[in-house]
Amino acid sequence: MPTSTAKRREQTPASKVLTRARDGRWAWSTHLPGLLALLLFLLVPPLAAAAPNGTVRDAAPLLQRLDHAHWIAQGHGPHVLYVIFDPNCPYCHVLYDELQPRIQPDQLTVRYVPVGYLAPSSFGKAAAILETKNPLAAMQKNEKGFNVTSHDGAIPEILPDAASVNALHSNMSILEATGQKIVPTIIYARRDNTVKIIKGTPDQADLPAVLKEIR
Repeated sequence: MPTSTAKRREQTPASKVLTRARDGRWAWSTHLPGLLALLLFLLVPPLAAAAPNGTVRDAAPLLQRLDHAHWIAQGHGPHVLYVIFDPNCPYCHVLYDELQPRIQPDQLTVRYVPVGYLAPSSFGKAAAILETKNPLAAMQKNEKGFNVTSHDGAIPEILPDAASVNALHSNMSILEATGQKIVPTIIYARRDNTVKIIKGTPDQADLPAVLKEIR
């Protein structure tokens, strides 16, 4: 069973150069003509506004984008939980550890959606996870060796390929559309068909109740 929806790798265009901006994000140094950029902005459907730590009733676009996002799956249960995370995020690491003993008993499928913005190495580490043959094993390596003192994930950063750059920018756009650029962000459909968004790691005592809400 595949563990990631990452698309087939693209070849690096000869006319483009991969650079890292001040915020640590990788991007190809090319500029769209103004008219084309405007057309792209108008044609891409906006995501329904979502209040942080709130319940969203009209969230079909959000779930649709998450379903087609570039994620790493753990577990095979019917209850799907999305977690947007950064490889260098200490709170994401805490949530990862707390979820491990609950995945099988609570019949979960956790879909980890990587982004990379907290530290200069975050983007390259997120790309390293996506570009391996076994993204779940790479993520587990990152969390197993996570340095809680320096807030460093264990996986070494790489120079991302074009497919990873596009995938991670797409994942970031989903995070930004949820209202606040905070990791971890937890998203799941509830039994009443509404969608819950939680910013940050729930208290360990509250986590069982959260998981029981998942449709």
